Amino acid sequence: MTAVEVRNGYKFYGRAKDPNKKIILNYLNMNVAHGSIYGLLGASGCGKTTLLSCLVGQRQLSSGQIRVLGMKPGNPGSGVPGPRIGYMPQEIALVEEMTVKETIFYFGRIYGLDDDEVQDRYKILRDLLELPPSGQLVRKCSGGQKRRVSFACAMVHEPELLILDEPTVGLDPILREKIWQFLIEKTKNSKLAVIITTHYIEEARQADCIGLMRNGILLAEDTPTNIMIRFESNSIEDAFLLLSQRQGTSEEADRRTFIREKLSAIASPDLKEKNDDVIIPEIERKDSIRRSKCSQDRKVELRNKIFFTSKSRMKALLTKNLVQLTRQPSGIIFMFLFPILQLSCFYLAIGNDPKDLNLGVVNYEIDDPKYCFNESLVTALSAEDTCNFHKISCRYINGFDSTLAKKVYYKTTEEALLAAKRTDVIGYIEFARNFSESMQRIIDDGRFTDEESFMSSELKVRIDMSNQQIAFFVERRLREVYQQFIEGLMVDCKLPKNLGNIPVQFRDPIFGSFHEEYREFIAPGVVMTIIFFLATLITAAVFITERSDGIWDRTLVAGISTFEMLVAHIFLQSGIMFFQCLEVIFYIALVFDVTNHGDNLSVIILLTLTGFSGMLFGLLISVYCKTHTMANFVATGAFYPMIMLCGLLWPIEGMPGILRDVALLFPFTIPTVSVRNILSKGWSITNYQVYNGFLIMLLWITLLFICCIIGLRRKG
Repeated sequence: MTAVEVRNGYKFYGRAKDPNKKIILNYLNMNVAHGSIYGLLGASGCGKTTLLSCLVGQRQLSSGQIRVLGMKPGNPGSGVPGPRIGYMPQEIALVEEMTVKETIFYFGRIYGLDDDEVQDRYKILRDLLELPPSGQLVRKCSGGQKRRVSFACAMVHEPELLILDEPTVGLDPILREKIWQFLIEKTKNSKLAVIITTHYIEEARQADCIGLMRNGILLAEDTPTNIMIRFESNSIEDAFLLLSQRQGTSEEADRRTFIREKLSAIASPDLKEKNDDVIIPEIERKDSIRRSKCSQDRKVELRNKIFFTSKSRMKALLTKNLVQLTRQPSGIIFMFLFPILQLSCFYLAIGNDPKDLNLGVVNYEIDDPKYCFNESLVTALSAEDTCNFHKISCRYINGFDSTLAKKVYYKTTEEALLAAKRTDVIGYIEFARNFSESMQRIIDDGRFTDEESFMSSELKVRIDMSNQQIAFFVERRLREVYQQFIEGLMVDCKLPKNLGNIPVQFRDPIFGSFHEEYREFIAPGVVMTIIFFLATLITAAVFITERSDGIWDRTLVAGISTFEMLVAHIFLQSGIMFFQCLEVIFYIALVFDVTNHGDNLSVIILLTLTGFSGMLFGLLISVYCKTHTMANFVATGAFYPMIMLCGLLWPIEGMPGILRDVALLFPFTIPTVSVRNILSKGWSITNYQVYNGFLIMLLWITLLFICCIIGLRRKG
């Protein structure tokens, strides 16, 4: 039985009936013997990498059959993908943040080895491949050093089949020769089969069998010596050129021509030259040892099994994820300081009184504004039964200081209006010339006061309403000052506090000041969006990086399932998100004195579920986006509609009915209301308007998880 057998392998991209479909493998037949080195040669783009990905179970043939170690790749119990093969891809496919030793241990644990076994294998490979120092980070290694580490990762578990895609690129000739001698020695004394692709065609003369490939067709498959004899050439490279010229243009192979059985490499004369009397008993002995060892490993694996994975594999994945996060200072800052920074910006910028405003003052009651600042000025003088007012407009002006606005004095209303139009001032207040006398008549005459006095006693205010929030603030503060002004007059004149004959009505707020209520209204939504999209960005960045660097595919080839990788990431990220939620809750409580009238635990759990949902959304983005740029576009495109429509900036009750129904479907529209009800009203999780937020978030988590699994399987 051969180690690898491909029969009529056909692979194309596009539609089957499309005459312009891209043919990658063209009815290819291939045999790789146990205990041999198979050199797969061909120019870039001829289909070598695609063929290897089919052998390791990452891609499927459009038609034809593949048998690897006697079974179809991907079948249960085949060990492919898994520990029966070692795979070194063309790209480096290593975690840049890990050290050399951690990288070897990562792959060793994935393959099911315990730490002592990995340590022993590491020492052997370190000396053989002249690996960099154990504590050196992979990102600080040279290109040649990274390839040696990558090769060691493929060999750490002593596989039955070793697949090397361009392993010697970037290595010096001495080290290339050393690797070839190691492979030759290994295949002579064991059943190990090696498939190696290389651009250095002449070094493939050391292989036991060579397959010459061009445009998806295997032109020849034989020993190096036989190929050179057949084509009467002095080198493998010359023979390859002759074959390429004969094969001609890239057309689809004739099925009747290429559906045939080729001689396996093990049947070639040169392979028979090996001393079978010595090799065969040795191979049988090692096979017996390997079978015994595999049986023991299987028992250990079953003991260490945790539901769908094992302790060593989960330890490897969690260690990798933790190292990736902790060894990037920017990542740590982004994860733990970003929420603090965002919330600080929110609470410092939103809900505070506007400052540095200019307010115009037109006071016809006095000629010089300095008159109002005369310390000896008495504005209300109480006698036995009367109270005389004198320039009480000054009393009102002095009632508010620069915390409200800086006062800018104008002589006429026209000047103040022109300044307001130029936006030099936010607005202006105007006092009539007989303001004090008119107020005096209102108090003295009550409802019999003449209309002119009522008009003259009015405080005329004109505010620029183009900025409604500032205008509302100024109007509210002016009313507060006016109320204090009236109350002060009544106290000085010893008048009853409840004067029905003063034509002023003050609208007292129900739940405090406007800016405080507005901040309390939008704060839960701000916190939830921070948690949600922070998790989205981190998850999308991690998985896209792993895919682009080849780490994802290499881990899959090692036998790890997408579900295991997803669970490992969820496990670590859930812990981080829980800590972030604790951090957020205690930070706003201690620093900004935000009172939670409800249960902190309920808020933390709901925020954690929000981050969990955001993490799955990030994973879904990474499944369909190949680059960070595209992922950022998608995340940003989703962010703004959710922010505008989730009720964060304005209550959803103010939206049209159809738009409101759409907004209710967003992942944190209803949960934001739940958090708001917990914080502001103190409602518990038993209340419908609280637990419905939990239900909606759990529904979104389930939906996103299903979409992620479907997408990963389709992409895989």
